[in-house]
Amino acid sequence: MNVPRRHAFTLIELLVVIAIIAILAAILFPVFAQAKRAAKGAVAVSDAKELALAELMYTNDYDDAFTPILRVDRAYNANPSGGTYYWSYLLQPYIKNWGIFDDPTGPMVSVGTQDNTDFAESAFALYGMWGAPPERLDSAISTKASDWTFGQQALGKQMTGGALWYYDGIMGVAMNAVSWWSTWYYVGGGGSGMKGPQGVPSLTTTAIANPADQVMCAQSGTEDFMWENNGNGSSCDISNAICIDTPDNFDIYYSGCGSNTYGCEYTICAPIARQRDTDGNSVGFFPFPGNPNYQIPAGQTLPTGLTAWSGTDGHTKVTPWRKLMGTTIEINGGANLAIKAFWPSGS
Repeated sequence: MNVPRRHAFTLIELLVVIAIIAILAAILFPVFAQAKRAAKGAVAVSDAKELALAELMYTNDYDDAFTPILRVDRAYNANPSGGTYYWSYLLQPYIKNWGIFDDPTGPMVSVGTQDNTDFAESAFALYGMWGAPPERLDSAISTKASDWTFGQQALGKQMTGGALWYYDGIMGVAMNAVSWWSTWYYVGGGGSGMKGPQGVPSLTTTAIANPADQVMCAQSGTEDFMWENNGNGSSCDISNAICIDTPDNFDIYYSGCGSNTYGCEYTICAPIARQRDTDGNSVGFFPFPGNPNYQIPAGQTLPTGLTAWSGTDGHTKVTPWRKLMGTTIEINGGANLAIKAFWPSGS
């Protein structure tokens, strides 16, 4: 009788198969990671589009005006039924989705609660992943237009060639009561250097000269790019958060590490380049408390990655950070330059 013989794999054959699998894994895993990151980028663009549509729906209900960057409904500790709300909170009735404020391309940070307390915005609005540009007149400590200029810091001067580029935003502040803590350094905030009336109206959609070019919201580390702190001194004192928060600067927003989007790292005071941010500098580059006088480490540069943003006409784009912040227009009869994406009145 002929008995069939079973042939087993030899050790060499097994090692060859294992080696092939290892090689394929080494090739494919980075591809999978890139595909996953690209998918997250697509979600971020979709989220930006949803925020833009919600903002436009808001303008339809509120006399064509954009949301205020901040709305204060009560004085601090005066009326528990009121609260403070940033622009993203005001859009919630049109979105009905808190998760949309967490940009999937960045770290997920959810601090605080979602109730009607003074700290309510800390859950998704204050430490969310999207920011919007406040108007220059919102800042209670900005005393002149040149306070809001790009190129004050060493890194910015590399882009501007030593010149100052002006910038501004579209969202005002709405206050029904005066509160220092809850309004930070906004007009009517009650802190030292307070000026002006209680609040500044937001711009209307018809007041924007170039709707497709003006940023309405963008990937960020804070809800307002921290621009309300612009115009107070020449350095940053971390102990009391007095800084020049210009788009070419880096700062920690509030309190300790756990209350900040990037933990114990500084973040740029502008839209953030989260996509293809291979330079690593778009999320901050030295630890808290770092140097209170902003001694930028040698060799550091401004971000070179891409930023997702929505214009005031509702469209959404992904643009190189340096192109978004470095495209300028002439103003004041050609005497000065302004950042096109942040100059609502146009040339």
